[in-house]
Amino acid sequence: MDESFSRRHETALSAIDRRRSPRIEILGRVRGHIVSLDAPVVVREMSLGGMAMETSFPFDVGSLHEFRLELGDGSWVMLQGQVRHCRNIAAPGVVPLYVTGIQFVDQTPPAGATTVADLIDKIK
Repeated sequence: MDESFSRRHETALSAIDRRRSPRIEILGRVRGHIVSLDAPVVVREMSLGGMAMETSFPFDVGSLHEFRLELGDGSWVMLQGQVRHCRNIAAPGVVPLYVTGIQFVDQTPPAGATTVADLIDKIK
């Protein structure tokens, strides 16, 4: 077996194993907005611990941002997340498209507030 393939496969498996909760594909069911930048984002997938999003601009790894995530029924949640990785997935010579991994920062929501778990339950 090709040694570089083996290392890449092991790396991918260890990344999956590190996730505490499974990710679900969002498929346009959640509208995302970065409050601190007043900019929309496309939410690709989400879990209880974080999300993957697409933007036309990069983020600095380690930076903190506040997000508003909203479903079509009007339910929404405000939360903070830290950028864990950011990479341009566009082909060379075309408009950049960045996929960014966000880890939600533990916060205790106010009593009665919608949580990420509530949104995920509605999506399922």
